[in-house]
Amino acid sequence: MQFSFLDNRVYDDRVTAFLPQEKQSLPGSTFFDRTELDTGVKVSDNGDVSFGYYAPKAGEVSVVFGIRSDAPVKMEKGEDGVWHMTLRYDSSFRGPKAFWFRVDGVDCLSTYCPIYYSHSQAINYVEIPDPDAPFVLMQKVPHGSVNTEYYWSDALEDWHRCLVYTPPGYQEGGEYPVLYLQHGHGENETSWVYNGRANHIMDNLLAAGEAVPFLIVMNDGMARKKGSSGFGGPGFEELLLQDCIPFIESRYHVKKDKWSRAIAGFSMGSMQASMIGLGHTDVFAYVGLFAGFMRKIGPMAQDGNLLEINPHLAILEDPERFNKEVKLLYRGIGSADAHVATFREDDEICRERGYDRYPNLVRNMVPGYPHDWAVMRILLHDFAKRIFRG
Repeated sequence: MQFSFLDNRVYDDRVTAFLPQEKQSLPGSTFFDRTELDTGVKVSDNGDVSFGYYAPKAGEVSVVFGIRSDAPVKMEKGEDGVWHMTLRYDSSFRGPKAFWFRVDGVDCLSTYCPIYYSHSQAINYVEIPDPDAPFVLMQKVPHGSVNTEYYWSDALEDWHRCLVYTPPGYQEGGEYPVLYLQHGHGENETSWVYNGRANHIMDNLLAAGEAVPFLIVMNDGMARKKGSSGFGGPGFEELLLQDCIPFIESRYHVKKDKWSRAIAGFSMGSMQASMIGLGHTDVFAYVGLFAGFMRKIGPMAQDGNLLEINPHLAILEDPERFNKEVKLLYRGIGSADAHVATFREDDEICRERGYDRYPNLVRNMVPGYPHDWAVMRILLHDFAKRIFRG
């Protein structure tokens, strides 16, 4: 198999720079007489990925992928002190893959490889070709903007930041619906842009006439009140409802009714979307759970009555209210996801209440994808086509 799209600029759209930067030079090289080293990461036309890391005094170097952290891939040392490894293309391992280098037992970041934020850290990544996701590529279509906004939170008593995607033509006027889109655990407000490529997905959908124009607001879902701790951003609900939404609606040309608001998220963000979206159907009409959880997970999900632990699911006990207030509850996951058993348990909760028969509850299991950003892109692409259709 040969991939013809590897020179697409989306492959270099990273946190640190939009274009490729200078290569690493051999220590001791002069500014005007540089000896370049074969380090970093490169993708071949056939999808193979080559890694290089300069560590002349190291005894062992491996590449460790975040989603396969228990299976380091050893590298071989060259005479110039550069360690090399080539990962053969595997159609089950594609899309953006976070990784780091393990050098004599110490996990290291390479400053000569692309970087984004994931796994609670700045981390290297590589885009392995995914022929099932051409919609993330940059095309010759009108492009929207991604703005950085800072706002004060009375609820959390601190400044916060969100990224806001506005569609092409936003400056020409009109009012738009809004999707509040959340990342997973260990990520932040930049993740849906640099890991998920949400802006490119939307640009291409809009150019093809496959989606209604809307804004996307991306917050840091790990938000906490001062002095608090715990899984799942325990202050995020208050931040979103009390501070972020009013800020967006005062600053942007957006519609302000529930039928013009959606909330969705990946993994931890899906749990937040479920809790906030289904718990506040006066605020949101569309809810998207990507690789997601309808119920609370982790320490907060102790054995007990379903509704005592998950009061936001009370709406499922009233089908008439659900059908009246929820335009879409979207549940998606990859079939190779480590949490697929939990997803199927949620299937059963829906099935027992008859929701598998309602058109406003959509289930999408994507064959072969694990719990990472590759499937998130596919799920967002599908979800975005379904919302704000009237």
